[in-house]
Amino acid sequence: MPDSATKSGFSRYLKVGIPLLVSALAIWLVIRKLDFKAVGDAFSQLSSGSILLIALCFLIGSLLRGVTCYIILGGKLSYSHVFWGMNLGYLLNTIVPLRLGEFGRAAFLTEGSDHKVGYLEVLASIVAERILDLLVGFSFLLFCLLFLIENESLNQIAVIGIFILAILIGLIFYATRNRQRVVLWLNNRFSKSEFLTRKVNPRVEQLLNGFEYFTRPGRFLSAFFILAISWSFSMIEYGILQRAILPNPEWWWPMLVNTASAFLNALPSAPGGLGVFEAGTVGAYALVGIEKEPALAIALVVHSVQIAIPAMLGVIALLLSGQTLGSLIDKATKIQQKEERQS
Repeated sequence: MPDSATKSGFSRYLKVGIPLLVSALAIWLVIRKLDFKAVGDAFSQLSSGSILLIALCFLIGSLLRGVTCYIILGGKLSYSHVFWGMNLGYLLNTIVPLRLGEFGRAAFLTEGSDHKVGYLEVLASIVAERILDLLVGFSFLLFCLLFLIENESLNQIAVIGIFILAILIGLIFYATRNRQRVVLWLNNRFSKSEFLTRKVNPRVEQLLNGFEYFTRPGRFLSAFFILAISWSFSMIEYGILQRAILPNPEWWWPMLVNTASAFLNALPSAPGGLGVFEAGTVGAYALVGIEKEPALAIALVVHSVQIAIPAMLGVIALLLSGQTLGSLIDKATKIQQKEERQS
């Protein structure tokens, strides 16, 4: 028992320590040889109207993302409940390590509705949302490579990527429509592997359940299209900042930068994606020849809005639900521990 407790404690330290190290490395890369005066000069070119417009774009994008989450859950919960739960999750991810927000969101949606849904179903829907996010982001990235970069090798990579994306979406549809058959095949095919039958296969089944409401192409395309529009509003934020700070910005840069920062922000990091989001934005702008200082100013404004608005909405959700932040964190921790024991 002591050895088990020691291993568990060490594992938890790793889960916290590695993301902190990743963020520290990202911050060091960003501020290394940085001209802080140039960063300040970039900030001075922004107006209060620009900041308000960026905040409005983010809010609209957040409302649209809430619609996507509502579709994934199949309308079992009200849109308002789904929207508040989503922002509560973002609030927790901003202030608590270990990506506890997803579990807090599951706790809120599971317990705070007249139409009860199980937390496994909610967690599966969150995983489905994340995968849909990847599909949308990957689509935008391929668009950049295929149409906007004059490089034959990159164009070939883009064509291959589009082909792989089409196959992946086809496999998702097939597996979701035939999930019982797929799970049975996996259990029979890997029956001799205890690891796969006890840990991997149940997760696959849970994931397929999360895609239950994508079995009809119309519903999948609706969710995909709405999420893509949500991403587009994030790109508009970058476009507004580019016009204010950069001398000759290209219209397609926000598509590249938004995708790169979002993908890098998915890495294990400190709460709120501290450092990694800025590194993704600065690195993406570096690919098109933009200096670090104005790129960092853009990243800090966008990231600040992404943290501040969901935090405020999350606090409102807490007040409306009558819960406290401590009680929600406690519920989220219990769900996370239960998930870890089952895995």
